[in-house]
Amino acid sequence: MKFGIPGIIGAVIGFYLTKSYLGAIVGFVVGSSFDRSTKTRSRTNPNFDVGKYLMMLSSVVMKADGVTLKSELNFVKKFFTQQFGEVRAQEYIRQLKTYLDQNISIEKVSEIIDENINQSSKVQLLHYLIGIAVADGEMSNNELQVLKRIARSMRIGDQTFMSILAMFNFQRQGGGYHRQTNTINNNGVSLDNAYKVLEVGPNSSEADIKKAYRKLAVKYHPDKVAQLGEEFQQGAKEKFQKVQDSYEKIKESRGIK
Repeated sequence: MKFGIPGIIGAVIGFYLTKSYLGAIVGFVVGSSFDRSTKTRSRTNPNFDVGKYLMMLSSVVMKADGVTLKSELNFVKKFFTQQFGEVRAQEYIRQLKTYLDQNISIEKVSEIIDENINQSSKVQLLHYLIGIAVADGEMSNNELQVLKRIARSMRIGDQTFMSILAMFNFQRQGGGYHRQTNTINNNGVSLDNAYKVLEVGPNSSEADIKKAYRKLAVKYHPDKVAQLGEEFQQGAKEKFQKVQDSYEKIKESRGIK
């Protein structure tokens, strides 16, 4: 039997939740089965130039509030350089200057992306686009609305959208979102945002919280976005850790063992 990463992750989660080797075995079987099924159903097109369309959406987010900030441009440059290398990144940045002067159709570009990559990969792209909007420490209402349009066009649900936003530890204030600086715990996320990250509510049962945790632990597994490159895999690892941190925060607040 091949000991793939999803199977190992499943075994760890199974043992963690049940405190038994039987639970670990069941978790391994479930994880391995999921790995085999996702490999046959992946919608990622290896020949799809994701950088081109991602840069188009980057330009839309950057000019959403009427001004292009240096912090946003630096964020985009750093990400594309890490993801695609210096040479290709420079070419994409040159394209960015053109896109900023064009009227890019959010729906058309987002739908093209939706047709060519899988759900987990789309979530990673959305996470990056939110990163542009909050590069200066806040997100305007105009930027929020643009990001919601992108999410809807890529068929990413509102609950998932809010989960990603919560990972940045932002709170709604007035007409936009601002990073919380006085409620961050040792895990880097507030209790309120911890519930949002797991896509559950404060009144959810212990069973529902554990179920949500297991679901998201699989959803954000780095292997799900392997075809998008190392930078996206790193982003998935960070979100995987955010899910874990949020779960631990909720467990601590409720006294769950």
